[in-house]
Order: sequence, then structure tokens, then C-alpha cells
Amino acid sequence: MDEDCSKDQNNDKATVKHLHATLTIDQEKQIKTIWRTTTDEFKDEAVTHLHKVLSNEFGISSKDYPDTSKYLASCIDFCWKMGVQEKPMHLDTLAEKEDGLERIFVQDKFKAYTKSGKRVAYLVWPALFVHEGGAMLAKGIAQGCKEIENLNDSVHA
Repeated sequence: MDEDCSKDQNNDKATVKHLHATLTIDQEKQIKTIWRTTTDEFKDEAVTHLHKVLSNEFGISSKDYPDTSKYLASCIDFCWKMGVQEKPMHLDTLAEKEDGLERIFVQDKFKAYTKSGKRVAYLVWPALFVHEGGAMLAKGIAQGCKEIENLNDSVHA
């Protein structure tokens, strides 16, 4: 879902950048203001779309989980506002890195959730950066595990 939203957002940005060459400075400022204030219309449309995806792909009905709509709307609002910055804020979900022949927990960007370990069982929350390649605002959180064999046990525990 995040990838779809990122693709849509990148396509929108590419269109704006393409048209940028024909705009005056005042017109550009007006467009950026409109872009930043369209959150509510976008949020409602996105929540409806996400409910369809959750229903079709996972069998989760919004009627079964009424608070889900509020949560999704808050997440979309937050992510939209992060994405419409001059340099979009960046969420990093890569909690493991290559170390020789194995992948290990990235402790400089992520802290352990309830268990630590050399490996990552699952991501709890992404790391937040001012923009891609910029300064870190907050470490992410990931569930650690000792070895790859523990992965299935940790995910379903």
C-alpha cells in the first residue's frame, strides 16, 4: 500500500515539476499552497480505497473495525503532510543490512521492540528522516531475534 501511495505521489510531483517551467513564482506559490491544503479530500478518497484493499486482499471489513477508519485517516494525513514538503520527509523501513554473508539488525537507525537480537523478526515502526539522505528525526523500532529460524515464531507470537 505504501508503495502505491509513493508511486502516485511521485507521479504527481513529476507532473508538477514538468509544468514548473511554465509558471511564474506567484503561480508556483499558489499551487504549493493548494497542494498542501488538499489533505482532507485526498484523505477521504484514500481511506475509501484502503478499506477496499483491506476487504479484498485480507477479508477485513471496516464495519468489523470501526476505529480503523480514524487510524487510517490519521496515518494518511501524517504521510501526506510529510510528502508535500519541498524535500519530502523519509521513512526508512530497512532494519537489516548486509554484513559479509548475513543480514544484521541496524542499531544506528532502529531500536529493539520487546526482544533484541542480531536479526530482525519484523518491523514495528520505520525510522524518520528530515528527507532521504538527511538527518534522522527518530529511530525506528523493530523486533529482534537471534537467528533466522526464529522468524516465524516471532511473527506469530
